[in-house]
Amino acid sequence: MKLKTTKSTIKNGFNIIISIGYCDAQYLLHYKNPFAYSAGVYGWACDYYEIGTKCISTGYGPIGKNLDYKLLGEYEKKAQDIVCDNTMDYKTKEQKVDELLNELLSL
Repeated sequence: MKLKTTKSTIKNGFNIIISIGYCDAQYLLHYKNPFAYSAGVYGWACDYYEIGTKCISTGYGPIGKNLDYKLLGEYEKKAQDIVCDNTMDYKTKEQKVDELLNELLSL
């Protein structure tokens, strides 16, 4: 279950916040669940994922530092190939995508 929070609460709670646009990392985050979300006057703005000590903010109005769009696209494509591979079991896919996500966040 996601908790509703404010963007300022997230900014105060994390030193590193990564901003990703809506659906730009759907495969990289396929096996993750958001812990919270923010909403504004027009409704839902973004979800928040805690990855180690970092926070990923993704949605229509995410907060934080933007990742290089081309680099993100390359990692998202790799994650898509893994998620859509029918020869691997669920746990193997989850582990491989998690490794990709951690590698991307360490750059």
